[in-house]
Amino acid sequence: MHIFVRYLAVFLLASAGLGQLCFAKAANNIRIGKLVIESNSLPDADRDRIVHSFQHKTYLQAEIGVRIGVALRNLGYDRAVVDEPKISFPPQSERKGMARVTVKVQQGAQYRLVEIHFQKVTIFPATRLRNLFSVRSGEIFNEGKMELGLEDLRKLYETRGYVNLAAVPETSIDESRRTIDLFIDIDEGKPYSFGQLRLEGIEPYAGAGQALLNSWKTLEGKRYNSLKLEHWLLAHHLDWNVGTRVLDSMRMTPDPVSPVVNVKLTQWPERLNQ
Repeated sequence: MHIFVRYLAVFLLASAGLGQLCFAKAANNIRIGKLVIESNSLPDADRDRIVHSFQHKTYLQAEIGVRIGVALRNLGYDRAVVDEPKISFPPQSERKGMARVTVKVQQGAQYRLVEIHFQKVTIFPATRLRNLFSVRSGEIFNEGKMELGLEDLRKLYETRGYVNLAAVPETSIDESRRTIDLFIDIDEGKPYSFGQLRLEGIEPYAGAGQALLNSWKTLEGKRYNSLKLEHWLLAHHLDWNVGTRVLDSMRMTPDPVSPVVNVKLTQWPERLNQ
């Protein structure tokens, strides 16, 4: 069995590693004027598709190779190997800040999806979970679409209160057929309820805080539902000078002992001075 761990690795890279790289010097920002992919067997159509997606875009130097690897895996090359890209600035494009990026790749075999199998599911039927993944059986195995499906799976479970869901994907590869079966082992955990609401910031008008706390009582103690939380925020965001996007304005803290999800509603810093 081939463990499908890149989903976690890419997530950690995006949330931690790339976040730290953003503090790097501007010299590490590379605007790609021309991307040259060196390979003896990569089909021209796939080569052109990747080149076009990178053309005239700016990336941190350290992430270019990683992103090219992701692009290859999204085209079904699950075991692609990407060498360290070489960066140069030809005289004719140096004044425009455009770089020539040359990279050698060994894309390996291209794989297609056989099926997605869900293990240990009880809350939703497997057919509903399968519909969250846009890749059909027989199509090119697209890692990016699989990651989106896993994210949608998490969101679906949150509408039933299962906020500590663990979904572990694992692939089984048939090299002779160049196919992949994806197995998703699911630990649904236990359902959570709405906990306490905490307010952080300055009341926009007298009594606003108490009014929000009173409104929250209609949710507190009931089964947690991410959609109900979004609807509540949309109805009350003007009462605390916050945005309408949940992650911009709220911090959800699951308490596994209770088990409840406590929520902190935070005003946007730029609105505190209005």
